[in-house]
Amino acid sequence: MALIEVKMPKYGMTMTHGIIAKWHVSEGDHIEKGQPLLTIETEKVSTDLEAPASGTVVELTFAQDDEAEVGAVIAYIEES
Repeated sequence: MALIEVKMPKYGMTMTHGIIAKWHVSEGDHIEKGQPLLTIETEKVSTDLEAPASGTVVELTFAQDDEAEVGAVIAYIEES
């Protein structure tokens, strides 16, 4: 089984960070590919980030309301 890194995406040319507005999952949850993991807020947009794979949420590396740089690992999923 592979460990998948979920990274803060870059939604615009000038985006340098995003805010974890709300987690929709918790550590230990089983998730399906395409399921919303969290809501990200930037200066211009608020959008949900979907799970890139099905599996179990192993770790959430940022808390709600934390700011994460683009490319930072925000969660780990153990693929099933």
